[in-house]
Amino acid sequence: MTKVQDVLILGIGNILLKDEGVGVHVVRKLKEFHLPDNVEVIDGGTAGLDLTDFIADRKKVIVIDTVKAGEKPGTIYRLTEKNLNIKPKAVMSFHEIDFLHALYLSEVLGNKPEETIVIGIEPKDMNDGIELSPEIEERIPKIIEVVMKELKNGNNQ
Repeated sequence: MTKVQDVLILGIGNILLKDEGVGVHVVRKLKEFHLPDNVEVIDGGTAGLDLTDFIADRKKVIVIDTVKAGEKPGTIYRLTEKNLNIKPKAVMSFHEIDFLHALYLSEVLGNKPEETIVIGIEPKDMNDGIELSPEIEERIPKIIEVVMKELKNGNNQ
């Protein structure tokens, strides 16, 4: 059995819906970086229930995803559990499980991460397409900078 790394950077989203896939695009770029040995980077895509396994027993989870809050496209949000409603509505199918459901389930199972940070990006275009809108594409370096700052906060190796 492989050891679970202390810190997980998890990019989630659907790359077939333009900006909805920004989390996946960011973690693909982060995999090119030299990161500390205790950090794992995962493309969570639209994993659903598997997200629960990915986040289990981590010290810190940094999630990168779209967040629609009505601000200017490309706005970057930093959310903690205080900002998140982790008691989601009931789902009718395992295919409907999103990150908040996975976080709630991990709490129920007793293996919730010690700290969860969501780096959210306000999308511009979530129509069909595999490319990010130019406004979101140009924000990727800033998103990576925010993620790297999160790694330094509480990742003293």
